[in-house]
Amino acid sequence: MERKIEIIPFLAGIVKANTRTYQSDLTFDEKRLQAAMLDPVPENRVLLWMCRPCGTWCFSEREVFLRDTEAFLTWTYEDYIAQADQIKAYRITVDPGYPGEFVLGNVQPLDYGKQVERVMRLALPIHQVSLTFDDGETCAISYRDYMAQYHSIHGQGNVQHIGYLPENEGELASLLYLERHPPKQRFRRPSNRLPPR
Repeated sequence: MERKIEIIPFLAGIVKANTRTYQSDLTFDEKRLQAAMLDPVPENRVLLWMCRPCGTWCFSEREVFLRDTEAFLTWTYEDYIAQADQIKAYRITVDPGYPGEFVLGNVQPLDYGKQVERVMRLALPIHQVSLTFDDGETCAISYRDYMAQYHSIHGQGNVQHIGYLPENEGELASLLYLERHPPKQRFRRPSNRLPPR
């Protein structure tokens, strides 16, 4: 689906048809989509969304392709992979907007079973973690140090934003570009030559 649509009603229709329990998960997704609409960074407005028989998830596509993030671990959860045929998955590209506006953008269906295989094969390790504190101060630390200090960092309650960084940002950008623009299969014209006798 390439034309721009009003995203939240579209997703609500999928939830109504595909999700038996925890339909209220969509409320969290709406907040995430509205926040994405206000984000000035285009990369932060590309999300992956899944609708399961028991709820939904919505994550930054970038974070899904970084190993050990919550997004990666949830998207590749073995129970979800086992029920891949029951999962509706989409890439959502949110248009920029203003508070109170409808969330508009593009919604592209994905084959979750095939896509999650690519995620597991291609996802990159986290190299550094960028932390932004409520006083505006930012710092970047190694992923190893972040994990070692996880409880003390989060125990203070003053972290406003966490960003995960690969060792090579260009490699991640190329990976995401190919995900969004897969090479088209070329049509091969049948040969007029007769097979050898």
